[in-house]
Amino acid sequence: MSIDDFYTEFMQDIYARSGAEQNFTEAVFTERICDFLVDQATIENYVYSGYKNSPRGIRVDAWDYNNDTEVLSLFVTDFRFSGELETLQNTEVIRNFRRLEKFFSESLNIKFLIALEESAPGYELAREIYDKNKSKSISRVQFFLLTNIQLSNRVSAISKNDIDGYSCTYDIWDISRLFRIESSGRAREDVVIDFQKILPEGIPCLPAFTGSDNFASYLLVMPGEIIADLYDKYGERLLEQNVRTFLQFRGKVNKGIRNTIKNEPEMFFAYNNGLTATAENVQTDILHGRIQSVTNFQIVNGGQTTASIFTATKKNKAELSKVYIQVKLTVISPEQAETVVPRISEYANTQNKVSAADFFSNHPFHLRMEEISRRLWAPSPQGGLRETHWFYERARGQYANAQANLTQAQTKEFLSKNPRSQMFTKTDLAKFEYSLNMQPHIVSLGAQKNFAKFANEIGQNWEKNEKQFNELYFQNIIAKAILFHFLDKSIMKQSWYGGYKANIVTYSLAKLARMVSETGKNLDLTQIWKSQKLSIALETQLMAIAELVNEHIQNTPEGITNVTEWCKKELCWKKLQELSIPLNHDLVAGLLDNDVINSQEKSAEKVQKTDDGIFAQKYVIEKGAEYWKQVARYGMEGAFLSPKEMSIIGIACEIPNKIPSEKQSEIVVKIEEKLKNEGFFV
Repeated sequence: MSIDDFYTEFMQDIYARSGAEQNFTEAVFTERICDFLVDQATIENYVYSGYKNSPRGIRVDAWDYNNDTEVLSLFVTDFRFSGELETLQNTEVIRNFRRLEKFFSESLNIKFLIALEESAPGYELAREIYDKNKSKSISRVQFFLLTNIQLSNRVSAISKNDIDGYSCTYDIWDISRLFRIESSGRAREDVVIDFQKILPEGIPCLPAFTGSDNFASYLLVMPGEIIADLYDKYGERLLEQNVRTFLQFRGKVNKGIRNTIKNEPEMFFAYNNGLTATAENVQTDILHGRIQSVTNFQIVNGGQTTASIFTATKKNKAELSKVYIQVKLTVISPEQAETVVPRISEYANTQNKVSAADFFSNHPFHLRMEEISRRLWAPSPQGGLRETHWFYERARGQYANAQANLTQAQTKEFLSKNPRSQMFTKTDLAKFEYSLNMQPHIVSLGAQKNFAKFANEIGQNWEKNEKQFNELYFQNIIAKAILFHFLDKSIMKQSWYGGYKANIVTYSLAKLARMVSETGKNLDLTQIWKSQKLSIALETQLMAIAELVNEHIQNTPEGITNVTEWCKKELCWKKLQELSIPLNHDLVAGLLDNDVINSQEKSAEKVQKTDDGIFAQKYVIEKGAEYWKQVARYGMEGAFLSPKEMSIIGIACEIPNKIPSEKQSEIVVKIEEKLKNEGFFV
C-alpha cells in the first residue's frame, strides 16, 4: 500500500467515525491519534479540550498529565479537509507550536484563568496548569502536533526549549509517521538508544554465552543516572507492555529502593536484583567490551526499580552518582518476541508470577477470542448485502499484517469482510466489558489501567470455568461494542455537549446497566448482535441518560475541580447510582428474564465443551504419533503419569491407526500440559 492509498483509507475512516460532519471531524481525528499514542505508551491517557482563541493565537486540542512522572503533555491539531495528501511546511509547524506554547504560558497567570468561563473547553486545563505550577508539580512539558498532512522533508527538528523555567520538548505525528508504523505491522515505533551519545565509548558489557545461536545475551552494569534519564525521555515505552500494565494496576514505589538510594547509594548494586531486559538489535564493540546502541530496549523485569530510581532523582532530588544497576540483556527478534518475551517476564517476575502471566496477548482467553472473531460472521444489518467479521486484534499489528501481502483487489475484499470500524483491541474489549459491568470509575483511569484490572479478573475466571468464554460471550461483547460506539459517535453532536466524552460514554452505559439490573431483568444483547444496531427505544434512552450524566460528572464536590479526576473516584459512580432516571416503556418491554439468560449461557457452554473436544482432537492428530511417543516416554521415565494416563496417551501414539476420541484428546492435552510443567520440552 502506498502512502496515498493509506491516506485515502485513513480519511474515509475518520469521515465514517464523524458522520462526515466537519464540526466533529477534527475532534474525531484528535481522539484517533491520541488513542494511538496511548497504545504506543507515549502518553498514559488524555482529555479532549478543543479550545481555540484565534485572535490571540492560542489553541489546545487535548492534554494529559502523568501523576507519576509529573509530565504535562499538550496537543494541537492541524487537520485539512482535502482529498489529496498535502505537505506541512516549517512555518506552519512553528505557528502551531506557538499556539500551544502561548496557552501554556498564559495559564501560568491567574488573570487568564479568571477571564475564562468555567464552562469553556480550556478552563479545566488552564486551572490544572495554574495549580500544578503553584505546587511545583510539573517536571517538564511535551508539545505534540497532530496532523493528517505529510511533513515536508525540509522541516528541521525542533530542539528543546525553556518556557518560564520549564523544560519543553516537541514531537510531530504526521500521516507519514502513522503510515510507517501501521504498514510495518509493528507493535510500536522503534526506539533506538544511542549509548555513545551518553558515554562516548558506550556501556561496558560482558557477552554471556548461552550455547545457542538463537539468542545473544549480555551482562551490563548501568549507572543509575542513565536509567533515570532514559525513563525520563522514553517513559513507559521502555517497559514491556505486560509489565507496564501490571505496574499501573498494582505498582507502588518501593520504599526499600528509595531508602537505599538516599542512605546507602554505594550498596544499591549489592542489594538490588537488577533488571531483566530485551532488545531487538544491539550494536557492540566486542573488542573493547562495549554496547554502543540498542533498538527497542524493553525492561521485562525491574519496572518498579526503574520507576523508583527515576522518582528518587527527578522528584526527591536524590544523588545517583554512586548508584549502579546490573542488567541482563537478551537480544530477541520480533518474530520470536511473542513467545519468548512472555516467558522471560513471567519467570523473572516471580513475586507476581501467576497474575503477571494473565496479561499477555497469548493467554488462552485472547487466543479464543481471536479464533472466534476470525470464523464467526456477524449478521448483515438490515438493508446490507454482506456478512462481516468483527476483527479482534489480539496483538497490535495483526490487522495491518493481514493486509500486508495482498493485492489492491484482495485488500478491498478483505476490508469489505473486515471493516476497520469493526476492528477492536484488548483494551477496547476491556472498556466495553467494564462499562456495562458497572465499573465506569475503573474505565476512567485510562485504557491500560482498566485493562490491567480486567485482565486480572479474566485470568481468575478462566481458571474457574473457561467454557463461559464462548461464542455467546463474544456476541455479547460485540453487542456492548455497538452500544459503546453509538454513544461515542452521537454525544459530540448534542447541543449540551462540552467535553469529557470518554467519561460520559462509560458512565452512561454503566447507569443504563444499573437501571436495567434494578428491574430484575436483562438487556437483550443477542437481539443487538442479530440486528447489528440498537433499537430506537434504546438509542433514545441512552441519549437521555447521557445528558444527565454530563451534568452529574461536572457537578464536582467541594475541593475537586478536575472533572476527569472526579470520574476516577468510586464516589462519583456511587453518587450517579442515586440519581433517579426512568426507563422508557418500550425498552422495558424488550428486557429478558433471568431464566432466559441462564438458558442461553448453559447452552453456549455445552457448545463450547463440544468445540473444545473438536479442537483438542484436531490438535492431537496434527501433532502426530512421534511427538506423543516423546511425551509418553518422558512421562514414563519420570513416573509422572498414572496407568490410566499412560493408557490414554498410548492411543495418541498409534495415530493414524488409532484416533483418540474427543474426550480422550482433551485428557491427552492435559497430560502434555502437566508434563511441560514437569520440564518436558521439545
